[in-house]
Amino acid sequence: MKLTGLVGLLTAFISSLCCTVPLLTLVVGATGTAGRWAWIEPLRPYSIALTIGALGWAWYNQLKPVSNKECACDMERVSFWQTKPFLGVMTGLALLLLTFPSYSGWFYQSKNQPLQTARFSAGQVAYVTIKGMTCAGCEQHVKSELAKLSGVTKASVSYARGNAAVMFDPKQTSIERIRKAVSVTGYQVVDIKITRAL
Repeated sequence: MKLTGLVGLLTAFISSLCCTVPLLTLVVGATGTAGRWAWIEPLRPYSIALTIGALGWAWYNQLKPVSNKECACDMERVSFWQTKPFLGVMTGLALLLLTFPSYSGWFYQSKNQPLQTARFSAGQVAYVTIKGMTCAGCEQHVKSELAKLSGVTKASVSYARGNAAVMFDPKQTSIERIRKAVSVTGYQVVDIKITRAL
């Protein structure tokens, strides 16, 4: 039971790596590592199925009735690792990890720096095509890096469309700085198109 519970927790952790790594890199200040975990996203359904299977098997073994023959009527002391409370903790942690993509954006709200107010009449908008974003955590990670640039007044990032729209003052920042800010997160900049802000 201990092994199957640990397998369930490990596979839940693996399935959440694509979303937890961007948050961890933001917290510890590491750069360029978040996008490297995007390859895990296509494997996520399989790791979720493995997690559910492993935890289901562990719960089945924990809850199945024990016959008198199997019991042998000598009650051994069961270690904590073999108990229902431990399996319950493992299951709870696995559920938190499996559902992390749905609430990962909450962790970025206090981390985002407020974007600067526009002090110019004519700015530019950079439409950046980004490869490797897989969840809301990814887009919040990119948005928080763009917010650090001076001259950026608005940034909208979408992992679903794989792009970002960045309104900026060309006197304060450059396209290369925008490219670098996105690249620092570990995601790949595929293309940047510039238009004049209206």
